Amino acid sequence: MAVTKLDVIENRRSELQAAFLAFGSVSEQLSGSFDSLRAQVAQLRTELSEAHAGKEHLAARLSALITGLPGGVLVLDAHGAIQECNPAAAELLGEPLFTQPFAAVLARAAVSAAAGEHTELRSGRFINVSRRELQSGGEVVLLADVTESHLMQVFLTRQQRLLTLGELAAALAHQIRTPLAAALLYASQMTLPGRTPESLARCADKTVGSLKQLDTLVNDMLAFAHGGAAREQVSVSAVLEQVAQWLRPALRSGIRLTIRTQAPDLMVRANAPSLVSAVLNLATNALQAATADLDLELLARRSAEGRAQIVVSDNGPGVPELIRERIFEPFFTTRTRGNGIGLAIVRSVVEAHQGSVSLAEAPGGATFIIDLPAEVIA
Repeated sequence: MAVTKLDVIENRRSELQAAFLAFGSVSEQLSGSFDSLRAQVAQLRTELSEAHAGKEHLAARLSALITGLPGGVLVLDAHGAIQECNPAAAELLGEPLFTQPFAAVLARAAVSAAAGEHTELRSGRFINVSRRELQSGGEVVLLADVTESHLMQVFLTRQQRLLTLGELAAALAHQIRTPLAAALLYASQMTLPGRTPESLARCADKTVGSLKQLDTLVNDMLAFAHGGAAREQVSVSAVLEQVAQWLRPALRSGIRLTIRTQAPDLMVRANAPSLVSAVLNLATNALQAATADLDLELLARRSAEGRAQIVVSDNGPGVPELIRERIFEPFFTTRTRGNGIGLAIVRSVVEAHQGSVSLAEAPGGATFIIDLPAEVIA
């Protein structure tokens, strides 16, 4: 049968009708999806608004908390410059702080900045500096004001020293009596009739020698009681050179003195005369204990932890195992001549500098190590 034009039009009308129906169905689905999406967007906006408000509230609380902290808080960028700080940090370190390198700010505000120790500020306060790296880069620095505890520690240290000094008073009386009695004896002999010029000279020498021994004992006790004197930045190499200057005139034949410095730029904050005296005491002990040829070495080095160390070593007779634990006790000595407070004074001086002194294990001779906080050079 031939397809008429009317049939073609009818077919197209049917197709268009079906297409319109399909379009209407899809439109209804899209409209429903759009309404659902719009509802979800509205819900998300509400949640985001609530989250933003909560985040702002949390940020405000954190900001208030950091501002109110009694300790200083600094945030550094990857280059060590200060990006944020609280009022306590500004009060401790002084302005300006923002965008300034933290190392420069600390050097400006501090008298000393020894690693691992309390940092003394020019204002007279002491702080403890703690640093922690941030995952996002940079660091957060906490400054804790430890002035009260530091002063209390200084007070307790001095009280302990005075207590020890009081315990030593009785023993000191006995130590003083011997050279004083000798001086009086020789002085009285000088007044006897018939003394020759030679005998008078000998008595005078003996008297002066006894008085010098008495003077040395009193000075040692004063040094032990004094403990903490004014300190400044001191080169460890310069300390060893000064010790060597004192030692060289006393060197006898067969004694070789060596000065070595592994870290020429090594600095400590110390009272130079006290530190020189402590090292000289250790070196003098080695000279006095030597019975034959002796190799004496003074070494300045930096420890693996970055601390300053002065090593006094020799190949002499060493220290017997039985008395190694007692050598730093006041008035303990194995010599017939000597007051036994030399090593006690060494320990007192070193501890006053926040350090320690120890007798190291060695196959031969004696090796003493003075360990001190190294000075940080900005």
